[in-house]
Amino acid sequence: MRTLLAFPLLALMACAPTSPEAKVKAAFDACVKGVEEGDAGAVMERLDSSFRGPEGMDRSGAKLYLMAVLRREKIGVTVLSSRIEVQRNSALQTVEVLLTSRNGSGLLPQDASRRTFQLRWEATQEVWRLREIQDQTVP
Repeated sequence: MRTLLAFPLLALMACAPTSPEAKVKAAFDACVKGVEEGDAGAVMERLDSSFRGPEGMDRSGAKLYLMAVLRREKIGVTVLSSRIEVQRNSALQTVEVLLTSRNGSGLLPQDASRRTFQLRWEATQEVWRLREIQDQTVP
């Protein structure tokens, strides 16, 4: 009898909505996967139309940058730490990553492979998109 009751409870738990933090993490993971696979389009799908990056980079500038970098380098991304704070439809994520070259040339770039970024995410109709990214790495 207990087994019969356990199954519907497990099924309901599986259908429970995913937390906003988990959705932001999934969006970030999709970006990481896109970078590692050299797929600028997959990364661009996660960028908000009003995206802003370092030094005022806009969405189209980000696309050109990604296409250029991913064309000449295969990049590995190791997430060392990630903290996500969600407030309604906005989230702030601080990540520390280690960027490595998969072309056999080692760390990327040689003197600044360990990076800290602050990402601002916005949710529209429950889809989380990257609104802003800033490099917080201390030189």
